Amino acid sequence: MTPNDAKCMDRQRVRGRGATVTAPLLIVAAAVALLGLFPGVAAAHGPVAPIASSYLAKVSHAPAGLDAKVVDGDQRMWLRVPRGQNVVVLDYRGAPYLRFTAAGVDVNHNSAIYYLNQTPVAEVPPANLTRSTPPSWHRVSAANTYSWHDGRLHALATVARAPGASYVGRWTVPMSVDGRAATVAGGLWHADDPSIAWLWPALVIIGCVLAAWRLHRAELDELLARILGFAALAGVTVGAVARQLHGRPTVSAFQIVGLILILAFVGWALWRMLRRRPGYFFYLVVAVAALWQGAELFPTLLDGFVLAAVPAFVARVAAVVCLGCGIGLLVIVFAMSQRRNEDAAEESGDWDDDRELDDERAWEVEV
Repeated sequence: MTPNDAKCMDRQRVRGRGATVTAPLLIVAAAVALLGLFPGVAAAHGPVAPIASSYLAKVSHAPAGLDAKVVDGDQRMWLRVPRGQNVVVLDYRGAPYLRFTAAGVDVNHNSAIYYLNQTPVAEVPPANLTRSTPPSWHRVSAANTYSWHDGRLHALATVARAPGASYVGRWTVPMSVDGRAATVAGGLWHADDPSIAWLWPALVIIGCVLAAWRLHRAELDELLARILGFAALAGVTVGAVARQLHGRPTVSAFQIVGLILILAFVGWALWRMLRRRPGYFFYLVVAVAALWQGAELFPTLLDGFVLAAVPAFVARVAAVVCLGCGIGLLVIVFAMSQRRNEDAAEESGDWDDDRELDDERAWEVEV
């Protein structure tokens, strides 16, 4: 074997080790991103905290003193009852389901809705349950507010609509307030899906990055990485605000904490990009964060109603930016890591050349 053959084998081994390191990183990034492609899904009752929906239920009437709202588009009913009032919410058969009193909220285990609302899988109500079955009350909250999944809100979604019509129909939830019959009523609306043209900007970003990658210019790759990195962090910030500040119907402490953590990450990433020269692993982390946020916002590109703390247009722009920049950054990360491995191989080859020259000189001295 000649010295040149040996050097070629050494370089191939170095490149092989580099590819072995790069491939798992990209696989992990893709796996983490795919985990976010199905955000907020519940097995029994549709999406939990969805970011978008094709249908939207609105409350148009509620008994005096009661505060009623629809949560998650058309999935859940939220009710707040003043202390001192007694309210009983009836189920589909007219049997009592929820009881609001000064002591808190109780649920009737002998109501059909109780079984249908079991998670993660809904149960079939016993056949012997009727509206006259004696209730079995169990305390579920000491507060005066409660939310529950109610199929009456979106039951009309299965009804055929007139072409171009947005209003689907009227729904009601019967109840009694201090012994008097009452109802919470409202309407259900439908919105057409947004245009597929929303995906084109992301495809343009990815296409431009692929074209730049073929030029094999390190300066261009670093410039693109910075531009895409700043844009991705902006998209992540908008997406976090859109999701974490959207009340269901109020903003929870967990949402505030989540927003603070995301903003802290964005602040740290911006500091790294402004004060230092980040490497490919840093951009890999930013790409994964952008893809995760883009996957969370992706339903806004599929459904007509956007359930977020920002306008629908802003949420969709953030989704496109996160997806396009995230995928583009992955391409640049691959190019940067590949170039680093090649540089390491060349340095190893130069060291081998110097070693061989020293050996030749030593041989000449000995001769």
